[in-house]
Amino acid sequence: MAVFACLLATTSPAVAGAPEDEFQTAENTFRFQDYAKAVQQLRPLLYPDVRLASPDLVVRAHEYLAACYHWLGDERKMEDEFTALLTLAPQHRLDSFFYPPSLIERFEAIRKKLIGLHVIEAEPAPKPPVDLVKCERTEETIVRRSWVPNLVPFGVGQFLNGRNTKGALFLTGQTVSLALNIAAWVSIESLRGSDGYYSARDAGVARDLRIVQYVGLGTFAALAVWGIVDAFQDFTPEVKSTKFVPCPVVAPPGAGLAPGIAVCARF
Repeated sequence: MAVFACLLATTSPAVAGAPEDEFQTAENTFRFQDYAKAVQQLRPLLYPDVRLASPDLVVRAHEYLAACYHWLGDERKMEDEFTALLTLAPQHRLDSFFYPPSLIERFEAIRKKLIGLHVIEAEPAPKPPVDLVKCERTEETIVRRSWVPNLVPFGVGQFLNGRNTKGALFLTGQTVSLALNIAAWVSIESLRGSDGYYSARDAGVARDLRIVQYVGLGTFAALAVWGIVDAFQDFTPEVKSTKFVPCPVVAPPGAGLAPGIAVCARF
């Protein structure tokens, strides 16, 4: 009978779960705040030999184990686990969403202590912000323009084409010539008598003013035509405007627990 039992023991394979499955079970126990049981499940994964193949799982196992010791009141073992964690991952951070400030303060105090003892290196200084002058992109906008405003006198076409000096000259010249034409006409009409005729003395003056009126009108017309032709020469149906836009600076993701992990902690 003893021989049969021995043969059965040697021929039956040992049933054991994969370390990753054991870690998942321990993590679930930790989430449900059964810290004593979580310690019993986590320790065999790390001691006497590390059985987890993933470095990330090893770090998380030390983190959970240290948190368990904290809530169980064993500060010495908690410090040992945090020391082992920081030795493996000096830049690791505890997520303030999952852990209380008191635990995070103890964790950071242990980090400073290890840095002071030269066990781990201090976190490198943050890189300077990206030079926004060298990192930029351009946005080009195309605006379609109508040619109709070019037909308007008084330098409107020049102003719309961005030729402000020309526009001012055409505006001044056409305004003066038109004002001269109107002033001459008003003066002529004021010389008429009640019968609609000029007196012998005013007839010569009215004749001279008529010449001024025609000169003013002709000058205005010539400047208006010139302004229209000039506006069409400088006219562009499409205007492109270019704007430089700085590239967005994307901050590196912060260290902490792996995405998707929810930890129930006692606050």
